[in-house]
Amino acid sequence: MKTKLATMGLLGAMSLAGMAQPALADGEEAESAWGPFSATIAVTSDYRFRGLSQSDNEAAIQGSIDYAQDWFFAGVWASSLDFTSYGDPDTSIEVDLYAGATASLSESTSGTIKAVYYAYPDEDIPGVDYNYWEFIASLDHDFGKAGIGAEIAYSPDFFGEIGDAVALTGTLTVPLWGELWIFDGGIEASAHLGEQWFEDDTILDYMYYDLGVSATAGVFTFDARYIDTDLSKAECGSDACDGEFVFTLSIGLPG
Repeated sequence: MKTKLATMGLLGAMSLAGMAQPALADGEEAESAWGPFSATIAVTSDYRFRGLSQSDNEAAIQGSIDYAQDWFFAGVWASSLDFTSYGDPDTSIEVDLYAGATASLSESTSGTIKAVYYAYPDEDIPGVDYNYWEFIASLDHDFGKAGIGAEIAYSPDFFGEIGDAVALTGTLTVPLWGELWIFDGGIEASAHLGEQWFEDDTILDYMYYDLGVSATAGVFTFDARYIDTDLSKAECGSDACDGEFVFTLSIGLPG
């Protein structure tokens, strides 16, 4: 019989673009007073990674610094977190380091590859290493009235040293308004549907999904979405897998 997800350790780290955590750099060259550099700060009502809460269903503060020039991008992203519901009340921060490349395959299609290293600086569990790598490839196509994307992420030794793990995620984005009222950056709806698989048969594979709306006004972006998984509370071992509306306010610097 498969053990409860929580008994194998926490499944925290990088979230998907548009799922409470700000998206990783997309490889587009930044044109600003900072040259190729940009930064983001954000507050979210719940930091979710592939559907699972990483902040004990409470608010989290996040931020990133990115470099993007031509096809290359790199950056660092960090978030506060709370693993109390997973049995670890001490770990309180996650820092992600990433780099990659983006190529335009046509006027409407682009592909991206990147490597991400997830670090937990104050993790102190004897015999357990939270830190891990993931290698991610994605493909995006813009139809004009809608955009679709697919991403596959592979880790040779996932969080907590539990072995190989693969996640496959599909994305749908629909622009609603190019500009409306104070939202000069537009309003769009988006959804994600994915599956997380683990090599270890004692850990439950699961599905995750979300649906929401994002609106941008100047340097501010507000995102509201519903996030859930197909895991029951008993399978999860806590309420970290329960469906929840998540609200995120981010500020992009420079404007």
